[in-house]
Amino acid sequence: MSPGRTPRELMRFILVGALNTGVTTLLYWALLAAGLSPALSFGLAFVAGIGLAWWMNGRFTFRTGASARGLVVYPLIYVPPWAVGQGLLSLLLDAGVPGWLAGPLASLGVVPLSFGLNRFFFRGRQAPTRS
Repeated sequence: MSPGRTPRELMRFILVGALNTGVTTLLYWALLAAGLSPALSFGLAFVAGIGLAWWMNGRFTFRTGASARGLVVYPLIYVPPWAVGQGLLSLLLDAGVPGWLAGPLASLGVVPLSFGLNRFFFRGRQAPTRS
């Protein structure tokens, strides 16, 4: 592994994550506006974000591609971030943070865990390809 790979991957992960967070935050707000609870809205937006993250992280962040078989396994790496995110969401709501802001803040709190798990998933399965 080249010494500069991790910082570049981390930067791409942050950029991809920012885009994904923007899309899923808009979905979260739309679900709240439709009358769903913050917890259900967070869960549904989180699941939608997994599919987007699978494609963008495989293609752009780690440049390994994204296989159909990988899509079946990939959601499992988001169980720990989802659980931590739900815990953060609950703490934020209990602290009086409005629901519209608590979801995005909870998502930010799981970035380091998500990066580590994504890196392990994509790098542990196959060698990088150049594109």
